[in-house]
Amino acid sequence: MNKAYQQTKQAFLFSLTFYILSLLLILFRVGFAPIMLSISMLLSLIWVVMVLLEIMKSPRIDNKERMLLALFIIFFNIIGGIAYFYLLRDRVTGIKIIKKK
Repeated sequence: MNKAYQQTKQAFLFSLTFYILSLLLILFRVGFAPIMLSISMLLSLIWVVMVLLEIMKSPRIDNKERMLLALFIIFFNIIGGIAYFYLLRDRVTGIKIIKKK
C-alpha cells in the first residue's frame, strides 16, 4: 500500500506541474501548448483513477462519504486534488507520514 500511496501523490504533483507549464506556454503563445495541455489532462486522468481506487478500498469511510469524495475529486479535479492530498487523505487511508526535520 505504501508504494501505491507514494505513486498516487507523485502522479498528482506531476500532473500539477504539467498544468502549470502548459498554462505558461499558453500565456506565452507557444505553438505546442495545446499538446502539453492534453498531456496534462491525461496525467490528471491517471491520478484521478488512482485516488478513486484509494477511496473505494478505504475501510475508514462510509459509503456516503465515499460517494461525495469521488464526486468531489472528479468534478473539482486539481482543486479537489489539492484538498484531498493536504486535508483529507490521512483520514481516508489512515497512513500518516512523519516528516523528518
